[in-house]
Amino acid sequence: MDEAPGPPAPPAPPPAGAHGPARRHGPDYLGMGVLLGVVAAIFAAWWVFPVLMRIVNYGDCIGSGRITGC
Repeated sequence: MDEAPGPPAPPAPPPAGAHGPARRHGPDYLGMGVLLGVVAAIFAAWWVFPVLMRIVNYGDCIGSGRITGC
């Protein structure tokens, strides 16, 4: 057993998962989608709130008995 050791063996590749090797996925757009959803909700509220206030104020005006000047 006077043989010189050879080069070290290369490391074994990681075992494949149950469904084969890992697949590459595209970029994750979840964060960007949530951010755009929040911004869209803010702009929708900014647009809808004055309309709702006009409807409520008109209902209050009619409910108080003032027909003119509403």
